[in-house]
Amino acid sequence: MRKIIIWLTIFSVMNLIGCYYQEQMNPGDYTFDENSTMKITTKDTVYNFSGNDYYLVNDTLIAEVSKKLDRTTSLKFNVEIPVKDIEEVEVERSDTALSILLGLGIVVGVLALIFLLTFDIKVKLGEGSGSSI
Repeated sequence: MRKIIIWLTIFSVMNLIGCYYQEQMNPGDYTFDENSTMKITTKDTVYNFSGNDYYLVNDTLIAEVSKKLDRTTSLKFNVEIPVKDIEEVEVERSDTALSILLGLGIVVGVLALIFLLTFDIKVKLGEGSGSSI
């Protein structure tokens, strides 16, 4: 039983890895029209934006940034970043097809494991039930 729990845990972690990944790209390769979380690297600053905090206007990325002043107060302001000043864009994405495939793989693996364990128990029971002369 313990092995089953270990294998289920391993497959569950693999499923999470399949769902989520980060992709690094040049600003020219990214259209900035998605609503995904991204990390923008410029020459002197690194910005982290969530999905609805940014938009593109005339080759300028305009984003709402919040800066914590203390435990309860944060200051919100807009930042304008020209696309030519962006050195790197890192986008968080999920792969639906791979997630479904891994989910099906987990189900098939668990069913195969249950089948093998059940078959192994039946074979062991069958070996000891013979009569001796």
